Amino acid sequence: MAVSIDTLGKAIRHHMFVVATCRRCERQARFLASDLGGFYGHGRDPRSLPFRCSVCDVRDCRVTLMEPPFERTPETIVWRPVKIRG
Repeated sequence: MAVSIDTLGKAIRHHMFVVATCRRCERQARFLASDLGGFYGHGRDPRSLPFRCSVCDVRDCRVTLMEPPFERTPETIVWRPVKIRG
């Protein structure tokens, strides 16, 4: 039976990445589910997170979950969430 991963807590248990892809320019950003869970809470749905594209400044992002690759390659860049004081 397959498990539906609908919270950041479940994604953390499976050591997953949260991948946000801009629907406009197709730019991707990968985050560790554990980083996002500490920032937004473990019960939050990853598809409801407020991602914004840094290139075209659009908030229309497709969110997917993926398992980490077996080999860490140099092109795998993992972003970290930060809160900016304004």
